[in-house]
Amino acid sequence: MPIQIPADLTIVTLRTGSQNLPQRWTETLARSVLQSASSLLRARAGIEFRLGTCERVVEEMPPGARVDMVDETGYHFLVAAHRAGNGCRVLLVDKVSRPELGGQARHETRVCLIAYGSDLGATSRILAHELGHLLDLPHVDEGRRAGPGQELQIATWMRNLMFSGALNPAAELTPDQVKLAHSSVLARRFGGR
Repeated sequence: MPIQIPADLTIVTLRTGSQNLPQRWTETLARSVLQSASSLLRARAGIEFRLGTCERVVEEMPPGARVDMVDETGYHFLVAAHRAGNGCRVLLVDKVSRPELGGQARHETRVCLIAYGSDLGATSRILAHELGHLLDLPHVDEGRRAGPGQELQIATWMRNLMFSGALNPAAELTPDQVKLAHSSVLARRFGGR
């Protein structure tokens, strides 16, 4: 039986003045992305993220933040405004100021941010990767330098779900990563060891 962790989905539409900005996330798409990410993690690690709540909110960014998309200041504002419930929270936004901000997770708050992506598979893998960070999994290539003669190591990193670059559809996790995920604070809260 997989460890089951509730994931609350929050679709955040930005507002500037009296106008809501475009939002491409729908509840159906948000649920599909979570289900695909959860299926991947269940198959690789025996951990499932089941839907808790799914809500839509409208937010106006604070002073100092961009108003037309989520930037670093807006990200911190949203994480503070929409805390995780019992499990974790996934904030779904239309646009971000830089690509790496669109897949951002803070394991201490149990909140991750996902930008809209037109490719369901790629967006689901990004969410699975961010949920991995909530399970205390670091990037496999963190602090490592790739260079000549390390092609096999680089190829191994590229097949891993926790690679910091483009995510391979195979999205593997090592047995050590699975152990680490099961012993994370979040997983232990729901029966992990």
